[in-house]
Amino acid sequence: MPRTAKIPAYSLFGQQAGLLEPRFCHVERIGQRWRLHGGAVEEHSHPHLHQLTAWISGRGEYRADDAVAEIHPLTVCWMPAGVVHGFTVNTGSDAIVLSMSDDFAREQLLPLARETHFNPFQKRLVIQPSPNEAEWLRALFTRMEQEYARSLAGHAQAVGALVTLIMAELHRMGRDTHDPAPRGRDEPSLLVRFMGLVESTLGERATIGQMAGHLGTTPYLLNRACRQGLDLNASEVVRNRHMQEAKRLLLFTSLGIGETGQVVGYPDPAHFARTFRTVTGQTPGEWREARVPRSSTGNAGEQ
Repeated sequence: MPRTAKIPAYSLFGQQAGLLEPRFCHVERIGQRWRLHGGAVEEHSHPHLHQLTAWISGRGEYRADDAVAEIHPLTVCWMPAGVVHGFTVNTGSDAIVLSMSDDFAREQLLPLARETHFNPFQKRLVIQPSPNEAEWLRALFTRMEQEYARSLAGHAQAVGALVTLIMAELHRMGRDTHDPAPRGRDEPSLLVRFMGLVESTLGERATIGQMAGHLGTTPYLLNRACRQGLDLNASEVVRNRHMQEAKRLLLFTSLGIGETGQVVGYPDPAHFARTFRTVTGQTPGEWREARVPRSSTGNAGEQ
């Protein structure tokens, strides 16, 4: 994709990102916007939308952050808000896409997250189901599309129930790829709330004590929840999320190393470089140079 100072951000594809109506949900086919993309969608993000996609036909390539996966009928993709993604598919490809605002998604999925210890707001998924699984998922997505199109009384609740069922199925199919389940029963809700706070304060330098206070708990309990759920302490969760965002900016924008550090909350370039190297084993410049052609990296030579 052409390298710019910002990652393109949309609400629905092709529409400028902005505030959404409460409990927003939208179902459509990829083919409905074919004239906008022709089957080649450059990397972009949806800052305020979570998206669930079931590929009905066609083949191609799906890119999410720095990972690449093949698309087949019926590949299913879950992209939490903010994940940078794009795809290239052949002519005639089509998919059912559900886009949900964060409040709608959390209303449907927080009970599932508490029950299964799976945090869908942080885990992107690209699942290649078995033939039997694909048949069941196709039926669920088709029913969801029909419910949305009919707009009968209770259709949002029906769509939400189908979303929960689909995500439960995806969790079962992809459970081996997720972080270990926490041992406790009380902490998952705290962990989910903490992850949401990390997301909403991305780039800020709040202390763990301040974040714990905001959540109405103590640093000790917050660290315990993070260790049980993710095998990390709270500061490591924050640091890793900042470095994930830094990698997206290094990969998809022309921002210099120092500018990238500032965006993710590290105004001191040396501190940013040390932290990045601790997490990735490479300096920001080395990491970018290994993945982006030198001619398109701008100030990538900074360390």
